[in-house]
Amino acid sequence: MTSTAPALTVEGITKGFPRRGRGFQPVLGETSFSIEQGEFVTIIGPSGSGKSTLLKLLAGLETPDAGTLTLTGDPILRPSRRLGVVFQQHVLLPWMSARQNVLFALEADGRSGRSAKDREQLADYWLDLVQLSDSKDMKPGQLSGGMQQRVGIARAFALESEVLLLDEPLGALDALTRHALQLQLLHLSEQESRTFVLVTHDVDEALLLSDRILVLSQGPEARVMRDVRVPFPRPRDRDTVQASQEYLALRRDLLDLLTAQS
Repeated sequence: MTSTAPALTVEGITKGFPRRGRGFQPVLGETSFSIEQGEFVTIIGPSGSGKSTLLKLLAGLETPDAGTLTLTGDPILRPSRRLGVVFQQHVLLPWMSARQNVLFALEADGRSGRSAKDREQLADYWLDLVQLSDSKDMKPGQLSGGMQQRVGIARAFALESEVLLLDEPLGALDALTRHALQLQLLHLSEQESRTFVLVTHDVDEALLLSDRILVLSQGPEARVMRDVRVPFPRPRDRDTVQASQEYLALRRDLLDLLTAQS
């Protein structure tokens, strides 16, 4: 893509939801920011600050009450294959194998010029990158939670979306599996010239993966109260990053920001 426009631009959006018999509940106050092409940006904030709502707005799954959202200058009005989404729950089809789940998404994508053989090679390529080559013929019920989530990640990458929106994709996993998948995401993001937006509660995860961290204030009417640039050069090594004094200071500052609002 030759466009120099930001990958995502959010200008003055607000969002709330009706409450049954109790009027209107605001979630996001007036919020503006932009994300450059190729950036990895993480959104953190206290519970109820609208992190997932903001991600759904970016994905075109929700419509703002006011303001605009654009993808390289084009309005985001509905879900688009240019925007890939990975949710906390993997949403795999249980009667299909891991490989068939990725292939199904590619077949439903509707892009012309991609033969059946090309789709199969693409599915195998991404399943190999997330270390599932030996398990690609297994169905979701035969896979662990971490393996199922890796299928979801492979599927999202295979669709070749310009922007990948990750809504706490590792949140339901045990600590060891989460640790391993963080490193896989770090590796994939450093190999791919795509834009990533991650929602997480985990400050350490945000600092390891991100170029920038957007900190939302406490809701209702949450806003971006801090835009933090992460200074660690890429490629990153977890142990090296987490041993640095700069990392410890940033981690402390972010935790102080979050706990001050709880």
